[in-house]
Amino acid sequence: MSEEEIIEKVKKMYEQGLSIRQIANQLELSYSRVRRMLIKAKVNFRGKVPNDKIQKIIEMGKQGYSANRISKELNINFNTVLRIFKKYNLGKKRRKLDRKEIEKIREEYNKGNSIYKIAKELNISTNLVVYHLKKMGLYRPIRESSPTSA
Repeated sequence: MSEEEIIEKVKKMYEQGLSIRQIANQLELSYSRVRRMLIKAKVNFRGKVPNDKIQKIIEMGKQGYSANRISKELNINFNTVLRIFKKYNLGKKRRKLDRKEIEKIREEYNKGNSIYKIAKELNISTNLVVYHLKKMGLYRPIRESSPTSA
């Protein structure tokens, strides 16, 4: 088979929907050689993710769905979803607590409320509550001494 005939065969296989890797395996060629042949044949490469799927990812991202949930629901690689999020500025933005919220943490903790209750009330993580309490010098973890320590 001549080089032109191989290129034509590769082009036909690609247009039938086979991936570059599948073509390379079937014809026992390297991935890069198949790719070069397709470029030489002026084939338009398929996009990794179809535009309708990208639009669906953007839509779900704007609705607040996590990248993990989107990747599972649409059966798309998690990193692909993250890349699309980054491209369209849909990544999670960290919400800084304002002075009132930080003061509320102090007040509630001094009243004797649990860290969990404070976090639930302010809709933040318990780690964030502990972080601010430590920053204010108020948090001291309660460790009961065990019979083995003394």
